[in-house]
Amino acid sequence: MLKNIDALVSRIIKAIKNNEKIIIYADVDYDGITSAVILYKWLINFTNNVFIKHVERSVGHGSEYIVDKVEDDTDLYIAVDSSSNDVEPLKMLVDKGIDCLVIDHHTVDVYNPYCILVNPQQPECKYPNKNASGGLLVFKVCQVLDDYMDTSFTLELSDLPGFALMADMMSMMEMENRYYAKLSLKGLRHEGLKLLFESMNSDLKTLTSTDFLYGASPAVTAATRADNMKLAIDFLMSDTISSDTKKYVKELIKLNENRKIVQSEALEAMKTGLCESDKVIIVFDPTLGRGINGLVAQEISKKYSRPAIVLGFGDDKDTYSGSFRGLDDFSMLELLSRCENTTYAAGHDGAGGVGVLVTHLELLRQELNSKLRDFVPDNTIYYDLEFNANDVDERLINHLTEFYRYSGNNFKPGTFLIKDLFISDKKLMGKANNTVKIDCGKLQLMKFKTGEEYYEKVPVFTEIEALGSLNVNIWTQYRPKKKVIKTCQLFIEDYKEVNQTK
Repeated sequence: MLKNIDALVSRIIKAIKNNEKIIIYADVDYDGITSAVILYKWLINFTNNVFIKHVERSVGHGSEYIVDKVEDDTDLYIAVDSSSNDVEPLKMLVDKGIDCLVIDHHTVDVYNPYCILVNPQQPECKYPNKNASGGLLVFKVCQVLDDYMDTSFTLELSDLPGFALMADMMSMMEMENRYYAKLSLKGLRHEGLKLLFESMNSDLKTLTSTDFLYGASPAVTAATRADNMKLAIDFLMSDTISSDTKKYVKELIKLNENRKIVQSEALEAMKTGLCESDKVIIVFDPTLGRGINGLVAQEISKKYSRPAIVLGFGDDKDTYSGSFRGLDDFSMLELLSRCENTTYAAGHDGAGGVGVLVTHLELLRQELNSKLRDFVPDNTIYYDLEFNANDVDERLINHLTEFYRYSGNNFKPGTFLIKDLFISDKKLMGKANNTVKIDCGKLQLMKFKTGEEYYEKVPVFTEIEALGSLNVNIWTQYRPKKKVIKTCQLFIEDYKEVNQTK
């Protein structure tokens, strides 16, 4: 039911049979890299004349940034997870005699006559899953290639699409997406990812979406945010354990730790410059770079319960460009696309990129305030269930974890209210003193991405109620005697003292 799927697959098969030179263009995020790796790994079974090309995140998204790096002897150019609307760049390639294919899932705004397009968002495409990611669509293409070639190579790649779906925050209410998320988490065979999960203290037997979204995914994308796309690609190509694989994992973890520090420092520096009365918080900080501004926008949006835009310098002196993050209340992408004072808006409903003329920045602020004049930010924290602290044990947490195992966009991990907690002690932890541990008997409360100010306000020898997600922390103690220690934890979002207002 994917429009143009047979024409696209037939063109790939023709390239294989004629030993044509194939270039795969990988976009700069986890979904884009996974898309390119899946297609490359399938094609390499038939041809060695296939290559992955990319540009760094700081350069930009889309085929316009790679066309000058595509050699003239290329026969077939395949853009994955991008380029549906890249009419002019693909025309340039076609004019040089290079055929173009696009496998994408982003919004289709224009008709592109210079490629064969597989994208469920395009008009007249009957594919029911409009929440597919680039990685899933490339996998579907490879499944059809298997059908044509009477092979089954996609079976070896079936653990990759689910991670691409989760990383790109596609809806986990879509049953096809949940199925592939299950294949990733329960059927993981990629040895590099296994090693990365284990290095980040995740249990391979009970992997959850949360393990991926707050562990492996940001570690891989930390490389792209540091303009080291090659490291991310090399890692995802490493599906066997080797000295190189171990080296890649160490480098990814190191880059991710550095990313956390840079992100934390940026948020701290911005505290005094934010205009909290705006309906959309807009920040200009050219020091962050395109690799970090989206993460900072996400943190600002979460903290102040409203959309956020973080901008830096654009491609020329007259423009600013950056990232936006929205809320579930409405499509931020659609809103920005309708604004007169944006030069472009692209991506997904809740996350993407945006550009604005330097002279129109204040006009954009005013326009957004006008369009959202009836929008009231809501910082209410909603929870699913409540428990007494004495009822929380490993068995209960494991049961809840399994229920919420395949969580993500539109199906978020469970949030729980825990009552009858008594604080006996507290501790400030972490290299940057940004984690607070609160002892409440057999349940430990953990607050991340915080600091001394939060720590000082936590009352000791006080009864509280707390909201958050439940987790079992498992670690091995080697001295004086080796043993496995399990601790029940609540990752808290907020708390209040009993019989007192918040």
